[in-house]
Parts: sequence; C-alpha cells; structure tokens
Amino acid sequence: MEDSEWRGKLGSFGVTGDFQTRKMKTMSDGMRTRVVMLLIALVNPHVLLLDEPTNHLDMQCIDALAGAINKFSGGVVLVSHDFRLIGQVAKEIWVCDKKTVTKWEGDIQSYKKHLKKEVMKKFKA
Repeated sequence: MEDSEWRGKLGSFGVTGDFQTRKMKTMSDGMRTRVVMLLIALVNPHVLLLDEPTNHLDMQCIDALAGAINKFSGGVVLVSHDFRLIGQVAKEIWVCDKKTVTKWEGDIQSYKKHLKKEVMKKFKA
C-alpha cells in the first residue's frame, strides 16, 4: 500500500497530521485505539468481541467507533456500560445480572428507564 493510501485510511479513523508518523508509544490511549481499529478493519475478521471499547476514547472517537461497528458486516459482541455507544449500534440487548443472561425486549433507553425505576424502588424501601 502506498503512503498516500495509508494516510487516507488513517485519516478516516481520525488519525491525522503528525499523528500519522508518530511511534505508537508516544500516542494517547485513544489515538492508539484508533490505529488498532484501523488494523482490525484491514484484517476483516468475521466476528469482533469488544470489551469496554470506549475506555480512554473521546466523543469523536466513540462516534467513529459506532460508525465502524455499523459498517462491519460480521458479527459483533459488545460488552459495555456506555449507553450512548450501545444506543448507536445495538441490534439486540442482553442483560447479565445475578448470574443469569436475559434478552431485553426493548431499546437501551427503555432499559435505562427500567434501571432508574429499580434504583428508586431500593431507595424508597
């Protein structure tokens, strides 16, 4: 791949300017994550398992991650507490609680309302 192609691909993941020629060890966690996401996209795996992928990411990078997940043609298992990301990408929501896994019949906002209601019940008790 030519340098210009690499620069274009890096730029599409938000790695621009002098970040494109820096050593990885000099980059922030968020910028390193962008480079790793590009490398994953180039490998084109069948399944992605993402465990708290928004740690160390700014909002712009989270939005870019959501866009990349939505464009991904394979399967994605996302473990996250980031309601914003979940709301942008989730096709199904599975809740892990009290040693059980249950499919939530609704979107992430309805689950968030459910959680709020449960917390309020505990405070009233």
